[in-house]
Amino acid sequence: MKDPMSLIDGCDVLASMGYAKNIERGPGRHGLSNAFFLYLRDPDGHRIELYNGDYLTSDPDFKPIKWDLNDPLRQTFWGHEAPDSWFDEASIVLDVHTEEPVETGEPKLKKTKPQFMI
Repeated sequence: MKDPMSLIDGCDVLASMGYAKNIERGPGRHGLSNAFFLYLRDPDGHRIELYNGDYLTSDPDFKPIKWDLNDPLRQTFWGHEAPDSWFDEASIVLDVHTEEPVETGEPKLKKTKPQFMI
């Protein structure tokens, strides 16, 4: 998106066309990148992110930052947490050769959803 207001305009367009329920999260601001975001579901239920802005992450002189899973600023700069659907739902992925659904397994992370109080 060309600027942060484009995300707001997108919300207005979605709502005016009857798709407000498709807005899953946002608008908001990512904690790690400071990018403005809007997450929505397409008519098939796939999650789509629209965003604007980012910071350069390819400079070799940047020192790595280690973020804690429970740091609320890691998730979003403004503090609202991701909905449960982010951790409980996923799009069906089809095998590119057979076009059959790829079987999903259990998550490998011991902890899947950050727990913190704002």
